[in-house]
Amino acid sequence: MKKLTAIALAFISTTVWAATENKGTVPTPKLSPTANIFVLDVSGKTPKLLPGNQLSRSKPRHLCVAISNVDIQEQNRFIEYILAPEPMTMISQGSEIKIDEDKKGFLITTSVKKSDVKNNVVSRCWRFDKNDPVGKYKLDAQFNNIVFKNLSFEVLK
Repeated sequence: MKKLTAIALAFISTTVWAATENKGTVPTPKLSPTANIFVLDVSGKTPKLLPGNQLSRSKPRHLCVAISNVDIQEQNRFIEYILAPEPMTMISQGSEIKIDEDKKGFLITTSVKKSDVKNNVVSRCWRFDKNDPVGKYKLDAQFNNIVFKNLSFEVLK
């Protein structure tokens, strides 16, 4: 059976925040909300950020999406729509999943508490195994009312 498993929210934050001095003379501009896809090598003690958006399902890798520069409430909704290249099964404990009839599209809704957010970055990671389809995937993500469309990644053998 093909399956995709969600890894815990805020599994890892690869964002490094640099401290800057603000003398109050120039207001700090508000940054635009962003969503990024990244791949982690989880074969060692410390996860390692890999370049690009391709991951091998035969190696210990996680695909993550990170959303930053958004207003975080006490209770938040993180919604993902993943479109797979072939039918598959998806598991995401603690989330609600709606599956398209063709078993290629998955709408995953997860509640996120403010206390679960680290460094003002909301992240969610997925693990793929040998039964998951190889090919190009599409991902749309939404955090509360902010939507990010047309993110993509590729799963390799």
